[in-house]
Amino acid sequence: MAGVLIHIGYPKAGSTYLQTWFSKHPAMLYNPISVAGFYHSTDISRYAEVPGKIHEYFVLSSEHLSAWQGEPDIVGLKNTKLYDVNAYQQKITETLHGIYPQAKVLIVTRGYTSFFQSFYSQYVSGGGILEFDTLQENFGGFFTSVLQYSYVIDLYRKQFGNENVIVLPYEMLRENPTAFTSLIEEKLNVQEKFSFTSEKINPSLDAKMLHTHKVFSNFLFNLIQPFPYSFQKVVYSYYITQLRIKKPHPFMKFLSRLTSGSVELRGLERTLEKLKGQAEVLRHEKLYAPYLKEYLLA
Repeated sequence: MAGVLIHIGYPKAGSTYLQTWFSKHPAMLYNPISVAGFYHSTDISRYAEVPGKIHEYFVLSSEHLSAWQGEPDIVGLKNTKLYDVNAYQQKITETLHGIYPQAKVLIVTRGYTSFFQSFYSQYVSGGGILEFDTLQENFGGFFTSVLQYSYVIDLYRKQFGNENVIVLPYEMLRENPTAFTSLIEEKLNVQEKFSFTSEKINPSLDAKMLHTHKVFSNFLFNLIQPFPYSFQKVVYSYYITQLRIKKPHPFMKFLSRLTSGSVELRGLERTLEKLKGQAEVLRHEKLYAPYLKEYLLA
């Protein structure tokens, strides 16, 4: 009997890696931005036309299931519209359970310190110009709400049942991707195993490259300020797109030879203080024992 797997993709918790794994796994049907492998109803008809056995799992995976991330503004920053994150998460949980009451749920968490380091690195490498402390002043409430792991895990366990909710640490994926994906197969009781070649997706830039990005992004942003907003958006959107097409971008690699410095996360301790106790549900999970410090539990 086929099942549904719902992956609640937290930002910076290996979602892109897992989605690549889902898409290649012969026992799973997954397509980007699809709902359990299908874009619309006629896709189910096309699926039935193809000879072969049915997949063991139909996968729904999205970072928007953990929080709506909004649309990017001129410097690539999302979450420009704040909202009640916990109410959103509760409604998402109830909606998913209403549609797929027998589904398995996969939640991958990431320790708080490394989350913010990775998040800010991605923000800067994508054209972001705000200092970390300014970013937290403007949007810190959003992040501390999204990362209330105990709240979200309890929501899904109450709706789907403890036995149907798989909670795993990203740190395990980072250390041993093969063991991590094999554990998912085991917990899902997948019969057709898949040997996935490990590959690093969305690698972070080093400190010097990040500094180069930040310096040039600030220069470009200030350069276009005298022009109309519509023109600014076109120019900066093109710039952001170029940064994403090739990472690291050759021009940035060239500039990095001429610059020195690093990017700091000023104010990180204040942010972490607000997250203490928000991962308490993980304290007695065996797989999390080596990583308690990363979740502010030790």
